[in-house]
Amino acid sequence: MNASIRWFVNNPVAANLLMFLIIIGGAFGAFGIGKEVFPATSINYITVNMSYPGAGPKEVEEQIVVRIEEAIYNLEGIKGLSAEARKGRGSVTAEIDTNYDMTKMLNDIKSRVDAVITFPSDAERPIVTEVVERQEVIRVALFGDADERVLKEYGERIRDDLASTRGVDFVEVWGARQPQVDIELSELAMRRYSISFDDVVSAVRRTSLNLPAGTIRAESGDIQVQTRGQAYYESDFEKISVSSRNDGTQVTIGDVAEVKDTFEERNALTRFNGKKAIFLAISVGESPDVMKTTKAVKDYVANGASFLPDELQMDTWRDYSILFEGRLSLLSKNALGGLVLVFIILMLFLSPQLAFWVALGIGVAYMGALWILPSIGLTLNMLSMFAFLLILGIIVDDAIIVGESVFRHQEEGLDPLIAAREGAQAVSKPVFLAVLSTMIFFSPIFFLPGLWSKFLWSIPAITLVALSFSLIESLWILPSHLAQMKATKKPRSMLGAQLLKVRLWCANGLTWVAKNRFKPILQRALEWHNLTLVLFFLALTLSLTLVGAGYVRQVQMPNVASDFISMRLEMPDGHSKEAKLDIMKRAENAASILNSDSEIQQYVVADKLIANQLSFMWGDTIRLLIELSPDATGKIDPKIVGERWQAIMGPVPAAKKVSVDSTLGPPASMFSIALTSANVEQLALASAFIKEELARLPGTKNIRDNLHSGRQDIDVKLLPNADGLGISLSQVASKVRQGFYGAEAQRIPRDRDDVRVMVRYPKDARSQVDTLDNMRIRTANGSEVPFYSVAEATYVPGYSRIQRTDRERSIRITALPSTGQLTVTEIASVIYGDVAKEMSELFPEVSVKKDGQLEDQEEFNTSALQLFGLAILLIYSLMAIEFKSYLKPLGVLSAIPFGVMGAIFGHLMMGLDFSLLSIVGVLAVSGVVVNDNLVLIDRIIQLREEGEALYESLVRASVERFRPIILTSITTFIGLAPILVETSVQAQFLIPMVASLAFGVLFATTVTLLFVPCLYMAGARLKQQLISV
Repeated sequence: MNASIRWFVNNPVAANLLMFLIIIGGAFGAFGIGKEVFPATSINYITVNMSYPGAGPKEVEEQIVVRIEEAIYNLEGIKGLSAEARKGRGSVTAEIDTNYDMTKMLNDIKSRVDAVITFPSDAERPIVTEVVERQEVIRVALFGDADERVLKEYGERIRDDLASTRGVDFVEVWGARQPQVDIELSELAMRRYSISFDDVVSAVRRTSLNLPAGTIRAESGDIQVQTRGQAYYESDFEKISVSSRNDGTQVTIGDVAEVKDTFEERNALTRFNGKKAIFLAISVGESPDVMKTTKAVKDYVANGASFLPDELQMDTWRDYSILFEGRLSLLSKNALGGLVLVFIILMLFLSPQLAFWVALGIGVAYMGALWILPSIGLTLNMLSMFAFLLILGIIVDDAIIVGESVFRHQEEGLDPLIAAREGAQAVSKPVFLAVLSTMIFFSPIFFLPGLWSKFLWSIPAITLVALSFSLIESLWILPSHLAQMKATKKPRSMLGAQLLKVRLWCANGLTWVAKNRFKPILQRALEWHNLTLVLFFLALTLSLTLVGAGYVRQVQMPNVASDFISMRLEMPDGHSKEAKLDIMKRAENAASILNSDSEIQQYVVADKLIANQLSFMWGDTIRLLIELSPDATGKIDPKIVGERWQAIMGPVPAAKKVSVDSTLGPPASMFSIALTSANVEQLALASAFIKEELARLPGTKNIRDNLHSGRQDIDVKLLPNADGLGISLSQVASKVRQGFYGAEAQRIPRDRDDVRVMVRYPKDARSQVDTLDNMRIRTANGSEVPFYSVAEATYVPGYSRIQRTDRERSIRITALPSTGQLTVTEIASVIYGDVAKEMSELFPEVSVKKDGQLEDQEEFNTSALQLFGLAILLIYSLMAIEFKSYLKPLGVLSAIPFGVMGAIFGHLMMGLDFSLLSIVGVLAVSGVVVNDNLVLIDRIIQLREEGEALYESLVRASVERFRPIILTSITTFIGLAPILVETSVQAQFLIPMVASLAFGVLFATTVTLLFVPCLYMAGARLKQQLISV
């Protein structure tokens, strides 16, 4: 390494060419790098979806879901199964181990499912797909007081236009129902004309078709022959003949039934700004560019709406480019501000030329990273931008340590060329070891279990690449530039003279502090080194106690105020669509009058408080979102808006649950437990038991389960006398299914849709249980008997959805802890402990499983502990080999826990929660403080090898390294300070990480300058005592 440093110092042209090569490569990389909001990841799930039209959840579970589970559960590579059965559809999701090839697993699951021959004949074919997370970047809302058919027609036209727009990869239409032809046949009409559902279905199938009839090979050429009789629209189906009268006249479908060209029945609705709407979701593909894509979409919306009728409007919604641009702007602005502050500090304490070359070196390291990132599949996204900020302090440290060493040698009177060579060589070993250690610290993220490694891998990848270029710049390019520095000339202007005076005062002042303030403190600490060590350990214990006692709360992710406020209502099973629509309109009306609310006006007075509002209904869930206008953003707490919105709307007594959220982060930490069993009764009783126990714990609230019961189903059974009439249960079931769900006569390709043709009762009849009173069942001799003469219908408890986990029925119970009461961890220890044991005794057939999130968190914690422990062991081994000592590496690594201490104190001082982002900041702290410790201990070892006594070498090395250590700490803290005082929404996500890094470095400085020399002395004294013994 020293030879390469010497070669570059002596060959400045090579160093400059290398620098220009990196800068040019970075420019090309920045131009070609993909831009997306979040990194695209495959999430290792395969789903089997299968429709069983007309079937209830229980039938779907027994005949669809269970069969799929039994077919695939024992495939090697499947980590777990989860399933859901609901009306007309079942789905089974397999979680695949990350070590298995997804394509092979997809094919294996398809083969197993296709081999099942016991699916019901009325069920549709199973669809096996890998779950792919596409990166949505913007949505387009098409809304207005138009007919649903018109909405769908124009929505599909817009989809085609956008799909052909340059820069747009994927467009999906949401909220549009599939068209359907209903042939509604009443019981009275069937009796009047002596026909049945089957007669109408047969008539449609034999008449409505297009059929190729072959080719006539005439002398003049081949002539294609085909029959064309396919019905497409109402009038076509009305003309189809069902039967003939005795007089030869035809009875058509139009005579006996009402044909309706309508849409499929689905309990769903979407509204935008109080009007019916459909949405188009735009996503990016393999070469994403969120800015380019959203600009193309917004240009289309602004200029392409001329073809829309007057009753329709088009607008954009959820523009993620605003989020991306905000993060990029925030980091660019603060990085530039931090760089200027770093330059000023280095100029004041060292020299302007050195400050310039160090600042340039930071840019070179970043350009090198941008050069390589596209070739390893990385994009510029929220996490990669986060990583660039994370490593700023480490890159600055490398350059400052080398630059200060060269500057110190120049101050000693050496020739600039010799000073550059010897200065860089003097610190090359600690700098190299520090960079290598930081790379090892971040590498375990590559191997974290589950999706963590895929989602976070850009952080270690960028760290490794950027630090590699930082090492190249610090040891090869920077010394060459510093070797060319000219001696400082006497300033000619008054301003220059004043600046020089300030610089000399700062530089001399730092030296004076090192010799006259720091040195006496260090000497006193070394005299009382044992007491000093105890005090530091007490401070570390205090910091950990602050976390344990809850003064610094632990959360997974920080909750940040959002411009979007959501309200979610869970309605009872089977609640009518009309009643849910009324609730949606109430919420919309409440949102529309927020602007004039007196309590809102105490905080903000704006022409328009709410920019847009979205409402949608799906099943038994209603969700509403309002978007604050730019005039209100940042002027009022969104939580207040959410509270007033809910208050103005008023109570919704029918709702099982109402929640309002105004944060960008995940919901508040929630306890959850999963119960599984094949015994449905015991499962329900065990769920009630767990909920009762949760209610007894202080501070638990919103105790819920996902058991979708409370509705009533009807079971049909055959009466004993039915056999005598020649009527089977199959006949009865078929008639009931045809009447209420419908008999699918055929599917016809019409335009872009596959349109179902359904024969069934009219809508009014399908909506009433009394219809069974009028139903007639045909006997073997052709006569008809009333339904209740051959069958009985009884009410039984039913479910709207059935959840299953690992091939058993499951219930998930959740509870929220109140602030200041028990934490999620404390609730889990009680419930999973004594309560779970008591429940197992009461309900032996019920199993307790840790909920997926908690189980994944424990797996993550265990793996992270093992991996980072292995990383520290590897770093220790490398340093032990380099220092030829078992104890000296411990002095270097001792700074790591104290970096955590500084991070905790920083969170306490700023009132922040300790989150996952805080932990990532601690990783960066480890790299910086290890760097400082290495520089100090390396110098101590050099002095000891030169024969200097232990005490003198500790004092001298600490005083000599005081300036670079202080400068690295100050520059890191000052460089990050602009973000700490940011008030934007974007900054709130970064502040916990920045606080860990900034305060961790600041507090760890005292550890390096005081704790490490005392620890070194204690270790040396202990070694001497052991040798003497």
